[in-house]
Amino acid sequence: MPTLTRLGQLTDLNPAWLKFQRGIERETLRATTDGDIAQTPHPIGLGSALTHASITTDYSEALLEFITGVHDQPEAALAELGQLHRYTLTQLNGEQLWPASMPTRLPAETEIPIAQYGSSHIGRLKTIYRHGLWHRYGRTMQTIAGVHYNWSMPSDFWADWAQRSGWNGSLQAFINREYFSLIRGFRRHSWLLLYLFGASPAADRSFLPKDNHGLEPLGDDTLFGRYATSLRMSDLGYSNNAQSSLYVCFNSLETYAETLSEAIHTPYAPYEAIGTKVDGEYRQLSTAILQIENEYYSDLRPKRVARSGEKPIHALNERGVEYIEVRCLDVDPFAPYGIDVERMRFVDLFLFWCLVQDNSLIQREDCFRLRENNQRVAAAGRDPKLELVFNGQAIGLRDQGKRVLDSLSTLAAELDSLAPGSGYVEAVESQRAKLIDADLTPSAKFLSQVQEAGSFRKASMALAGLHSNRSQDDPDDRAAFNALREAAATSLASQAQMEADSQDDFDAFLSRYLRQ
Repeated sequence: MPTLTRLGQLTDLNPAWLKFQRGIERETLRATTDGDIAQTPHPIGLGSALTHASITTDYSEALLEFITGVHDQPEAALAELGQLHRYTLTQLNGEQLWPASMPTRLPAETEIPIAQYGSSHIGRLKTIYRHGLWHRYGRTMQTIAGVHYNWSMPSDFWADWAQRSGWNGSLQAFINREYFSLIRGFRRHSWLLLYLFGASPAADRSFLPKDNHGLEPLGDDTLFGRYATSLRMSDLGYSNNAQSSLYVCFNSLETYAETLSEAIHTPYAPYEAIGTKVDGEYRQLSTAILQIENEYYSDLRPKRVARSGEKPIHALNERGVEYIEVRCLDVDPFAPYGIDVERMRFVDLFLFWCLVQDNSLIQREDCFRLRENNQRVAAAGRDPKLELVFNGQAIGLRDQGKRVLDSLSTLAAELDSLAPGSGYVEAVESQRAKLIDADLTPSAKFLSQVQEAGSFRKASMALAGLHSNRSQDDPDDRAAFNALREAAATSLASQAQMEADSQDDFDAFLSRYLRQ
């Protein structure tokens, strides 16, 4: 574990630094009351999935995504997320919001609805990209849901931190360097988040109809991993074998952009066999290893808000890193909105801890070793005998986890003394209890409910109903709901205008987009 040699620079710490900027993106499937994936179109009352800033869809037409604004207090971010949930429930016409990361009961693969974004050039691009994911990986894995946590340091922090670090170059170059250092620290330790917050130890059999998955059966419709923490982040979920040999370097913005761009521009024979445009219909955006950079699934991404029609990698190259996106968090099935304040506080602390330590460069071979650590935790993190490999040595997960939490606890105490009531020490100690007793992890608690209910689907449906009942309309929501109704109407008008403006040739538009 890297030494926290830069903690000395935290003397005379400015309280304004602790106003971490965070936003939440929570995914959830629309499901019928029988526990099936919804086949209905995106509800008109939610506006346009293409242009609405707060309510959209991901891969599937049924996979909703709620996006909060940026908040400097976790309670405020959660409050906005709750309003988005409660408003959406008023528009679902009897459908439910699925509370788990692994999907509802799925139909035949071709009956899983792909998201539709209209006839504008950008809308067509988004839908074609999803068709490409279908042809490359199948539709089932695209129905998994997660919580993405967008995080950045307040602007006042960077000039002071650059001065303390002896930096004399451009501030944005320094910010880029520091965020990539954070990412390297995160990649070395993200296995801990999978253990502490993984909550997908079981799945409906319809997700894995074949028998070579290594899971155990429960009744007729459920499969589970005895010690699994996150099937979502395992080789059965997002971290699939199709990308297992893909190397993307996170040592700097330059190496990241170079290796990612190489994958976007390198043809791949199996995808060439699929074809791009067949009989006048697009099957995918390109035949490269990656269609676009978003296809590469990483547990953390450097981000910059892109302009309309701008590729994310172009935005990063042109204007630098603005924030980072944590992507390895499962939906908490016990939390009405998929995440709670205590988890947010711990992730805030964890990210700041990653930022303020010295994080050496990660060599190519080490990237794959880190991925293997994560895979072990995702598949069997609660196994009391599980060992991970650090610097060539096998170490028990709980022993290494204790070392990390001890270091986090030291930083948490310093932050709590600076801002009394911030609750960082309490957040760390809550996680320490999970290391001592694996039965306290969300994965163990959820698996216990699944076993008690007799199936993954029944346990999830019960939680969906419970959360729905807890999320009844609140008088305080009236103004927010009015604003969301206006936003829905505005988004529909914006989509219509985009479609009216998309009169030139789509093929030429796509070519220009991919050349960025």
